[in-house]
Amino acid sequence: MTDTLLTAAQHDLARAYAGGAPGVFVSGLVWLVAGAVWLFHGITAAFAALFFGGMAIHPLGVLIERIAFRAPKASIGKPLETLAIEATIPLFVGIMIAWVLLVRAPDLAIPVFAAIVGARYFLFRTLYGEIAYWVLGAAILLVAGLALFGLGLPLNLGFLVGAIELAAAPWILHRWRARR
Repeated sequence: MTDTLLTAAQHDLARAYAGGAPGVFVSGLVWLVAGAVWLFHGITAAFAALFFGGMAIHPLGVLIERIAFRAPKASIGKPLETLAIEATIPLFVGIMIAWVLLVRAPDLAIPVFAAIVGARYFLFRTLYGEIAYWVLGAAILLVAGLALFGLGLPLNLGFLVGAIELAAAPWILHRWRARR
């Protein structure tokens, strides 16, 4: 794919998904819910909230994109949509690893889950042509790494990742609107 075709596909995909901001917003809400569930019901219940809430991120994000932003479907961005779908496979592998850790090392399960999510955001730089996704991914990897190494965090990781994503969503949306 030439640079011109890649840029056109990124622009088309960003137009179809409002720069990805609605998905980041929904994901932030899922992480906040998981943080609350973790606080009141423990790690296993929080993991379940992340797992099942995670399945709702894409459809709810698309619903927001279509209703709030009247976003059309992607046309020339289809190859990048395929890349996003293919990148879901390593996400599922990571979730499976986190699930195993839930049984063997429960304190590591959610930090690994967060690290997987943070790492996946680096791909979104290519999908949407937006460097803010590197910042978002790095911020999530930072707090996940601190949790993995047992360094004290001021809040549980669900709240921190949720707050990071909810702060990033309007920033990404603003940057997307500025580029249109």
